[in-house]
Amino acid sequence: MPVTPQDPTPPPHAHDDPDTTPRTVIGIDFGGTKTELAVADVHGRLLARERLDTLAEHGPDQTLARTADAARRLARAARERHGATVAAYAAVAPGIVQADRILLTPNLPGWEKLALSARLAEELDAPSVAVANDVRAGALAELRFGALRDADPGLYVSLGTGIAAALTVGGEVLAGAHQAAGEIGYVNPGGAPVDAVASGHAPLEEFVGGKGLGERAAELLGRSVSADELFRSTDPAARELAEHALTVLAVTLANLSAFTDPARIVLGGGMMAAAEVILPTLGRLIAGATPFPPEVRAARFLQDASLHGAVTLALDSLPPCRRTGGGSRPRPIAPLGALR
Repeated sequence: MPVTPQDPTPPPHAHDDPDTTPRTVIGIDFGGTKTELAVADVHGRLLARERLDTLAEHGPDQTLARTADAARRLARAARERHGATVAAYAAVAPGIVQADRILLTPNLPGWEKLALSARLAEELDAPSVAVANDVRAGALAELRFGALRDADPGLYVSLGTGIAAALTVGGEVLAGAHQAAGEIGYVNPGGAPVDAVASGHAPLEEFVGGKGLGERAAELLGRSVSADELFRSTDPAARELAEHALTVLAVTLANLSAFTDPARIVLGGGMMAAAEVILPTLGRLIAGATPFPPEVRAARFLQDASLHGAVTLALDSLPPCRRTGGGSRPRPIAPLGALR
């Protein structure tokens, strides 16, 4: 696939770069269906991007090899069009991204034994490649460039086919002891057996995630219905289902708010296509269920959040740049417990 140039709007925040030689970074977003890459400048602006079919059923080796080829094309484009070198790489993927494996990622068979950082460093001939979970990387993009910039603590929630969250504290995204902080899909909202997770279920995700909602809506209405269509429906049965789902989600977020006291909850993901219904409803319900209600706001990166997260992760892992007058300005420590 040819490199697609980008002409983005600059984000509201930038990493200053005093070097005379322009530097760029490459971010990679692995998904079960598609893999996307982008080369970006030190302000986080996407300069060019590529999209590949992951072909997950054929295993990780072919995906990594084709991704490395695409990254080399993007690096060549950055060099030829902008006179810039690639100074850092980062990649994100669904699941629990650990040093030697990726857990809980059924859409990427064979990746459960993949040391993603090491393999990418080998494929790209790079000294290191920071890697992280895709949702927590999306939270990092919101923290550096988006709706969580001035909120501490902040809570990022991705409402898509599945559901996950991330907590930001002191300018970093909490990773957790197993790189699993924010996996709220496994929260039991009540009604599921105590051992539901041990039995292979994700109770909250199955109830309020887009896939689960769509399945219940289709059964109820007798036709295929997406989650955002469900939230906009005027059918009484559909409205009851949507309101119940939002109530369960609001109670969950209120419980998290009572524990973490976030200044702001930022909502992203595909279900935010129905933001005009979701935002006011969740804001109202959360306000009535917690003593110090957080602000509830839409994410800045409603599309390509994980790709922007990978770019931001690469920016945060850049080596310190030298100032022309001597000395250096340190970059933030690699967040998310990023493995390199």
